[in-house]
Amino acid sequence: MKAIEIMDLLDRWAPPYLIDEWDNTGFQIGDPEKQIEKVIISLDLDREVFEQAVREKAQMIITHHPIIFKPLKSLTTIDPKERLIYDIIREGIVVYNAHTNLDLAKGGVNDALAEALGIVDTEPLAVVHEETGHGYGRIGKIEETYLSIYLDKIKKSLDIDHLIIYGSREKVVGRVAVCGGSGSSFIYDAYLKKADIYITGDVKYHEAQYANELGLTIIDAGHYHTEKVILPVVKDYLEKELPNKVEMKVHDQSSPPYVVY
Repeated sequence: MKAIEIMDLLDRWAPPYLIDEWDNTGFQIGDPEKQIEKVIISLDLDREVFEQAVREKAQMIITHHPIIFKPLKSLTTIDPKERLIYDIIREGIVVYNAHTNLDLAKGGVNDALAEALGIVDTEPLAVVHEETGHGYGRIGKIEETYLSIYLDKIKKSLDIDHLIIYGSREKVVGRVAVCGGSGSSFIYDAYLKKADIYITGDVKYHEAQYANELGLTIIDAGHYHTEKVILPVVKDYLEKELPNKVEMKVHDQSSPPYVVY
């Protein structure tokens, strides 16, 4: 199986026309004609993921976040990121990522997040492609419950030890908005669509203040935990499309780049 054939399957699911104008994602490193027998699937591509690929003789790495986001001005062994890219090229590993297109895609990051949290009857939170209906985030309903009870479900479903809550915790929730990763730019959309709570990551101080003024409770479940739910979905998709042709393995040893004491 050639790398380009695997990339074509992913592009069919998360079409390149969905890529946001500020994003840099897709086929980034390697030979598209390379024969692929094993793939590592990960949220990010760091030294640990690369070493796993080398150790397990994987010929391809598929990630959600692009390893090359801003243009490179050099490619040396001095800078850690440049050295990693240098080593990937040296090992002949193919790198592909699906970022904002997989955020927007049907069955992508936000649908996976909504499903994990038991949200049904969903629709995009903020439509950005009117002709196809694709959009960022999702909003839908859950069986009405106290927020304190639903917070426990979030922690269990996303395998996270802590949540940051902005706003009132004394409420019953039935309409829930989500956006995997950094979703603060859609706070007003969640408010307009009458969400009881909005679950996302990377919420900043003044953004939280703004949500509080709107009367919208924000649950910051972290960038990593709100996006890692897509990894097994990618694996299942490729295994279904390529039965017994390529071995797929999710890198599940990663964690957010911080600890909470």
